Amino acid sequence: MALKRLEFTHTFKSPAAKVWPIVSDTDLLDAAAKMPPIAYRDEPQPDGTSRRFGTYKKNGVTFSYEEFPFNWIHEQEYDVYREFSSGVFKNFRHRCEIKPVDAHDESKGCTVKTLFEFETKGVLGTLFGESGTRNSGVEPYKKVFALADERLQKEQAVRTASVVGVRSGVISPGDPATAEEKTRVEAAIPRVTAEYDSPLVLNLTRAVIEKPGMDLRRMQPFKFAREWRADRKETLNVFLAATRAGLLRMRWDIICPHCRGDKQNLTGLSEVKERAFCPACNIDFDIDLDRSLEAVFSPHAQVREVEDVKYCLGGPGTTPHIVYQRLLKPGEEHRFAITLPEGRYRVRFTGDKKYRWAEARSATGKVGAAPSEQTFVIRDGGVEGPEMNLTPAVACPLVFRNESKRKVLVCIESVDWAQDALSAGELVADQRFRDLFSAEILAPGIKLAVESATILFTDLVGSTAMYGKLGDAKAFSLVWTHFDILHDIVSKHRGAIVKTIGDAIMAVFTRPLDALEAADDLHARVAAFCREKGHEHPVTLKVGMHEGPCIAVTLNERLDYFGTTVNLAARVESLSEGGDILTTASTAEHAAAEDVLKPRGWNAERISASAKGFTQPIPVLRFKRG
Repeated sequence: MALKRLEFTHTFKSPAAKVWPIVSDTDLLDAAAKMPPIAYRDEPQPDGTSRRFGTYKKNGVTFSYEEFPFNWIHEQEYDVYREFSSGVFKNFRHRCEIKPVDAHDESKGCTVKTLFEFETKGVLGTLFGESGTRNSGVEPYKKVFALADERLQKEQAVRTASVVGVRSGVISPGDPATAEEKTRVEAAIPRVTAEYDSPLVLNLTRAVIEKPGMDLRRMQPFKFAREWRADRKETLNVFLAATRAGLLRMRWDIICPHCRGDKQNLTGLSEVKERAFCPACNIDFDIDLDRSLEAVFSPHAQVREVEDVKYCLGGPGTTPHIVYQRLLKPGEEHRFAITLPEGRYRVRFTGDKKYRWAEARSATGKVGAAPSEQTFVIRDGGVEGPEMNLTPAVACPLVFRNESKRKVLVCIESVDWAQDALSAGELVADQRFRDLFSAEILAPGIKLAVESATILFTDLVGSTAMYGKLGDAKAFSLVWTHFDILHDIVSKHRGAIVKTIGDAIMAVFTRPLDALEAADDLHARVAAFCREKGHEHPVTLKVGMHEGPCIAVTLNERLDYFGTTVNLAARVESLSEGGDILTTASTAEHAAAEDVLKPRGWNAERISASAKGFTQPIPVLRFKRG
């Protein structure tokens, strides 16, 4: 059969930066166009690549095909090619190109050209191939584009600047909750507010009622916080309360470090293993709490039924952090220019374990020369190519040339993918999560890496003498009273108490700045709180902290942390004289500790700590009042 082409052009009133997240999200577009969901299967290949196969049914006909990797350039174009083994098509290509109406004025909008190109086979192909593509592809896409164009003009929350890693919230295919589901959601509101009373409870229940199922398959609390312009911690607290109340259910997704796709969906931390495999990327990887394990939510099935279906798995919209992707055959070269938002990017190649890095940073007050062309040559023994420094919003010319004997998938991806992700590392360091979901623990023997955690220890000054002076009962009561305020302060500053050790605590934070501000708050409030509760004995705390990598394990039926970072934090706290804050110099630098604490009346003194496992003394800052 002859090659057939159907195409149309739509001119958007909005710039390409706004339009790209919409027209490139083929998963949401196909759902909005009422296309059938697709069952995917990835088959890893010996050369390090993988083949993807899809199957769907439409009008009683089964369509099976091999889908070759999408090719795309951020905010410029994408295309995908499929070869069919069953159905009315022999092959099918879908392509989209975006061009500004005026290259010098993005406010004038952009033109989007969409192409469907295919060959049909058999009688059914002759009869229905072209009409089916027109009715199921061209016309629905036209309607979706027109609707999205209108919504973009009204949607003030969508940022005008180019943003990487965020899916559009403008396309919302599907139906809201049924009347029966709405009743069940509304019935859950008192249960949620009993767990955590916040105006955001109504925001959440409204979203569960009004949003289509596509938007609720994988709910990320921080994405909702961004949409609501709400505090991230308060939003997370509402999600946790809703889960406790049975409105939502929480799951743990194993995330591939390359494609960022969810490779496994687990109901509990106890199901997590130490390693996983991504068939799409054909790689094994270690699971760590910060980058490869994410907590997501969806409506509880007893409240609202939401299907977790896929309409298009491989497009730019499902991996918005990837700004460039192309499959290069042996001997193939691709020459292009790409304009990137500010940020850090990595360039990766299938079959090569090393990355190349690119920094897109503004040079304040400087006008740089036009960037020179950067060339990467892929050989069987490795990749030749530079680390790159790019200028944001300036087109950088690149060349990728495959001189190897294998096919190579080349990707350029932002490492700022995690702005909406709730990593397991962050969640297990949240006090409310630990209080509400204490049963969420790792299986015995499982050890997971934590890329970075700030460990804080506190201890009461003179506690042994206190027991002798007050007696066991009064001293014990004072210790538990001070634990109450420690719990509240640590939680307020986005941390969690891991355990108590006698009259001491070990707490964990995901950011050193939070730990530092918690330490300041501890000294300001603990003694006064204890006096308010009727304890006249003076209370003074020792506080020490350190930030670094560690290991998360289950011990005594709770999540705990071990490793050099923990040991060093304990050693730093042991140097405290009471009423001070001690932190390693590296942690203080990361948190800009002197800038934070000096205006609050703290002055720094530099000392050294000797610690087991370290051949050299560790630089430490001791902060004292006055």
